Amino acid sequence: MPLFRSRTPEGDASAAPRRRLGVNWVVAACMVGLLVYGVLFVRSAGSIRVGKPRTLWIDILRVWIPLGMVAQVAVARLDYRKWIDAAAIPYLGTLLLLALVFVPGVGTTNNMGAHRWILGLFQPSEFAKVAVVPALAFVLARAPVASGRLRFWAAMAVAAVPALLILVEPDMGTALPFGVCVLAMAFVSGVARKTLLALVAAGAILAAAFFGAILVPEHLSPENKARVERVTDHVIFPHWKARVLTFVDPERDPRGKGWNLRQSKIAVGSGGRSGKGYMQGTQNLLGYLPWSVSSSDFIFSVIAEETGFEGSLLLLLLFAGLIGGVAWTGLSCRDQTGRLLCTGVAAILFTHVFVNLGMTIGVMPITGIPLPLVSYGGTFMVATLAMLGIVQSVAIHSPRGDEIGMGMH
Repeated sequence: MPLFRSRTPEGDASAAPRRRLGVNWVVAACMVGLLVYGVLFVRSAGSIRVGKPRTLWIDILRVWIPLGMVAQVAVARLDYRKWIDAAAIPYLGTLLLLALVFVPGVGTTNNMGAHRWILGLFQPSEFAKVAVVPALAFVLARAPVASGRLRFWAAMAVAAVPALLILVEPDMGTALPFGVCVLAMAFVSGVARKTLLALVAAGAILAAAFFGAILVPEHLSPENKARVERVTDHVIFPHWKARVLTFVDPERDPRGKGWNLRQSKIAVGSGGRSGKGYMQGTQNLLGYLPWSVSSSDFIFSVIAEETGFEGSLLLLLLFAGLIGGVAWTGLSCRDQTGRLLCTGVAAILFTHVFVNLGMTIGVMPITGIPLPLVSYGGTFMVATLAMLGIVQSVAIHSPRGDEIGMGMH
């Protein structure tokens, strides 16, 4: 079985009928709707706070959305086929920034000892997502490599290097989308399914080993437990261990490590059909959802409590429209590079939504991964809008056959 499946050659785009769809208005409309959700509920989450948390929504309106829209328009105006060959420049620049977070005086350490910020201003790990997608598209579609097998493993390396740098920050949540992104793009590029299934199986084995290294010692004698943990503590950060144990047994430490998850589930469940009303969520107003997470990783808890099932469903429909619109842009693109770019962006967005909502309702371990365009986070907001600019560049500049379209002009 060859590593790459055979695929229909794209041929000369100029030889086929052309029609440009222009801006993908489905993606644009859903993006605006999600940004409105974000501003409204970041404001609600900070409504009873004092100082900076109370004005985070103003920062979103005045700083992060304008910066992100400038980045999106700038990226969208450029023909992706012209700058994709220069993808190595932002990719290598991002690797440099990821390394700089470990340099004393340049990188900033948070209260958990993680190195994630440059001078306390931005997180390079978020920009790495924007840089990795074009780099992967170049390697999988345009790199001058004779061997398909070499092309595939080069793509794996392109995704693995920034992911590993982010893992050792440590930031498992931000590293997770890189794996999903490279697998999705490899599938679209024509990698044989057996190869992808083998990689998924290897990932499942590693995940099982990770969970086993945390859970098994809990059932050993104190002496054996200490012996095993002396080994595992070198590769598993303490907060990773605490999150897995809390996920398996939320009542293990209900007033400590399990507090956020417990209060999040109460908030989501208490919203009912139509919610308690805007800025009327008691879990947030009474401080049960700590301000440090209510506007970021657990923003969905605030939304679900205040708007209930109806508001949550609308939010999910907006995400479905956004990700579906991104995927449709890729499917309707006649150029392999454009298809890969859209696939990568859709995979990253889907991973963020799936993991964030999953951890909020307790079906996945708590991971520091925000909800796109909704959670507070300036760097992530700008990076997400820039990724959507990549999609709009494909929509605007990619030639398509006359039979393809969504009614957008």
